[in-house]
Amino acid sequence: MVIIKVFNNNSVAALSDDRQDVIVTGSGIGFRKKAGDRVDESKIERQYVFQDEHKKRLEQSLTSIPNVCFEITEWIVKKATQLLEKDFSSEIFIAISDHISFVIKRKNEGIYLPNIILNETKILYKEEYEVGLLALDHIKKKAGVQLDEDEAGYIALHLANFSLNNHDSNAVKIVTFTKEVIDVIQNTMKMKLGQDTLAYARISIHLKYLSERIFRNEVVQLEDTTHDIREMLKSNPRLSLCINRIVKLIRQEYAYELSPDEQTYLCIHIRKNIV
Repeated sequence: MVIIKVFNNNSVAALSDDRQDVIVTGSGIGFRKKAGDRVDESKIERQYVFQDEHKKRLEQSLTSIPNVCFEITEWIVKKATQLLEKDFSSEIFIAISDHISFVIKRKNEGIYLPNIILNETKILYKEEYEVGLLALDHIKKKAGVQLDEDEAGYIALHLANFSLNNHDSNAVKIVTFTKEVIDVIQNTMKMKLGQDTLAYARISIHLKYLSERIFRNEVVQLEDTTHDIREMLKSNPRLSLCINRIVKLIRQEYAYELSPDEQTYLCIHIRKNIV
């Protein structure tokens, strides 16, 4: 295994003997090494293999992304592996390194782009978000740039998407879906949910599970609740309008038809936490 690029003392990009692009990490694996040196394979702790289109993206990234961004990403992935007890696919190195490179450039140019799904991310991916906050401190230490809290949310979504425990890779879709439905609820019910309230957390978690089923196209019939939903909506016209709008949103934007039992459980959550 031959080193292509040294990121720091603990991580390098290399070309394996069977011509595969890899990133390998391990204590001291890059110490006093340079491109062209052999990897001391006894020091390898983790190995991330890049194949097909990911191989091309890695090769492009190695020439266009500053070393410090890969170094920061290696730290983030290692920290997330320890704290979340999860493993990650190799693509996470490209995704986070590229994002950090871009956002540092944007920050230096004085350009701010708000993360409109930050609040939902903080609730739905709380542990990943905590790692994101730690990452901001590390970025400031290594790159001398203090990034906004919004970026902790983006890092959290990358960690969720590229976790090998998450086979759907739908974190952004799930958070966006949750925000869209909550917006419908708040606008229709003429109220504002405090983002730090238990009610907001409860409805967000319910919508996360609902969206996961939708993105898996998994229809779960718990029981026939057609009568129940009709009775609930008959007694509350505004709630009826709210459910109808949610059903329409999900049908038009996600090509999914909410069954009566799904509508019933959504009604129960709205009535319990909001109405």
